[in-house]
Amino acid sequence: MAAIAPCPAENERRRAPRARFPGFSIPGRALLAGALPLLAACVTLTTDPRALVYEPPGIRVAALGCPAAAQAARSAMSAGSAGGRDALDPDAIRILTWNIRKEEDEGWQDDLARFAGSNDLLLLQEATLLDSMQDVLQRAGLRWVMASSFIIGSTDIGVLTATRAMPVANCTQRFVEPLIRLPKSAVVTWLPLAGTTRTLAVGNVHAINFTLSLDTYREQLAALAAVLSEHDGPIVLAGDLNTWTGDRARVVREIAARLRMVEVAFAEDGRTRFLGNQVDHILVRDLDVVAARAVAVTSSDHNPVEVVLRLTRLPD
Repeated sequence: MAAIAPCPAENERRRAPRARFPGFSIPGRALLAGALPLLAACVTLTTDPRALVYEPPGIRVAALGCPAAAQAARSAMSAGSAGGRDALDPDAIRILTWNIRKEEDEGWQDDLARFAGSNDLLLLQEATLLDSMQDVLQRAGLRWVMASSFIIGSTDIGVLTATRAMPVANCTQRFVEPLIRLPKSAVVTWLPLAGTTRTLAVGNVHAINFTLSLDTYREQLAALAAVLSEHDGPIVLAGDLNTWTGDRARVVREIAARLRMVEVAFAEDGRTRFLGNQVDHILVRDLDVVAARAVAVTSSDHNPVEVVLRLTRLPD
């Protein structure tokens, strides 16, 4: 079942008053104003979190709970079966994270095709599951799982993780924005590492944006951290973390410290800034950074961030 926000009648839309946001600073009003196109749309929110999984030959809709997925990942490791699958090269794990802005900007298909061809994992936020998006990923030979945040018309929008390797397990999470009541989502994927019995846990998140306090923001990241904390091995946590204030950045640092993660640094930081702060991040544990860069594009309001990672070898 789904809860549907019905569209108002056309004459009601014309009479709608000009949006005002009392109590918000000018930057806060700008953030909320950016959400108005979604608020004006006909949005469907499923009662339970909705995931879509593509593995040839097609797409299936599923509910992917994190406790069962985490247990499946642990079982694969203990059985020594993880690295026997179609696995990642532990010496060169190529990852790109990108808020693709619902594929609204010209040139996104060419850029996405280029990134899909040169990376092992694509971590996309604000992904709209258009046929053209699916075609690009399929031509690149990528499997994917999507955490649907909401549906507009018949099209899912959310967070999507595409992989070249066969995942051991996937799960999704969803948190509702306190003010605009539209969810933000996350995908956690466990992937095998070739020649080892270890798995890589990858969290891909689009963080809560519109809040008067940090409570829901902290709650969302803490829930994601709780899943990742059960993983005994290398971790990547990446995405649009919406760290547009110093307080939000401190919450991310707290989560990183809890998970013993470090943030990837950039010699030349071309990441997109909002209100003077970077919002796109990659944090890692038990992984060495071989290369890292932000790629300047005009096909989104975010520059994608790309890294090459190497598994940190355990001492003999």
